[in-house]
Amino acid sequence: MTFRKSEAPVLAAVFLDLLGFGMVLADIQLRAESMVPKGWHPGWIVGGLLASTFVTQLLVSPRWGRYSDRKGRKVVIVLCTAISATALLVYGLAGSLPILLLSRILSGFGAANVAVVQAMIADQTETGERTAALGRVGAAISAGLVTGPPIGGFLAAMGGNHLIGLVAGGASMAGALWMWVALPNLPSQTAQEPGRAPVIDLRLLNDLPRLRPLVLIAVVAWFSLAMLEGTFARLISHLYRYDQMEFGILFGYESLLGIVVQAFIIGWVVSRIKDANVLRFGYLGQGLGLSMNPFAAMLSPTVVPFVILFVASTLYAIGASIANPTVNSLCSRLTPDARQGELFGLLQGTRSVGFVIGPVLGGILFDWQPAAPYLIAGAVCVGAACLVPGVAEKRLP
Repeated sequence: MTFRKSEAPVLAAVFLDLLGFGMVLADIQLRAESMVPKGWHPGWIVGGLLASTFVTQLLVSPRWGRYSDRKGRKVVIVLCTAISATALLVYGLAGSLPILLLSRILSGFGAANVAVVQAMIADQTETGERTAALGRVGAAISAGLVTGPPIGGFLAAMGGNHLIGLVAGGASMAGALWMWVALPNLPSQTAQEPGRAPVIDLRLLNDLPRLRPLVLIAVVAWFSLAMLEGTFARLISHLYRYDQMEFGILFGYESLLGIVVQAFIIGWVVSRIKDANVLRFGYLGQGLGLSMNPFAAMLSPTVVPFVILFVASTLYAIGASIANPTVNSLCSRLTPDARQGELFGLLQGTRSVGFVIGPVLGGILFDWQPAAPYLIAGAVCVGAACLVPGVAEKRLP
């Protein structure tokens, strides 16, 4: 496993940006729920608010990726990170649902920074090292999410969303400035003409049909995560009387496991186990972990629910940390070097599809029965595991 010195500044900046994102993640569900007018059902409102980020991301991320293919990665990464920082600052000013909505839409406009970072890493690594390199990007993301939610929970108690927005936006802006100074301004990887892109750009799937089943699996997996992230703070508040602080601890713990798996374990695993088996294990772990969450008090009546939630988080985090870089690497190995930015923009879009549907459906189901989103998401992950043999049984080139 080779670590390139050129990766250091971009990984550090990704960490800072996701640190800010994680701070907001600990607060936004309960903050939005508190702003819903009395007599209204909060599920679809909170879910729609969360989904707005990913509707925007779905429309713009592939375009950012294609632009980075033509003009180079640095300008897109820096600009998107600056937009992300602005979104966090707007979140700090939000005193109503419309301002919260504005902050989430801006967040969607800037969210392509991670996709373009992944494309930059893919540009600079050999095929055999790509899964491990993308795992390090995932570890930087997880590192931000380890520290972000606990800090966000603490800041929420100290100064509400105003303090969160100031600190989170500052961290993300620091990442943008760091990348502006430290990243090399490498030339673009392609001379293709920009053309006229459709509203939702799926041309890569038309040109490379072997990508289609992998992208479908990615959508399914992101949908399950969206069901969790869109309702988890409400779940532990309603069922177990936990608040932002406990959410931050649990989410930070999941992300810490993500760092360990993606930085130190994933490279070893994929060098010894077939891709299909890695993905099966990952998605089954996610499904089991998700399904356990609403039953923490029932699974072991003599143990406090928080302990069972840690077990569920362990299963989910290990599964997700193995599956996500593997899918990304499989897709990258099927895609020409000149279209890596377009690919990772598309993969960012698949995340958006899952997060458009997941929070809204999850919120509505939660209002009906709190366990319902988790049982459905767990079943969806099992379905993803069943889809794996047909697309990854053979080693890709």
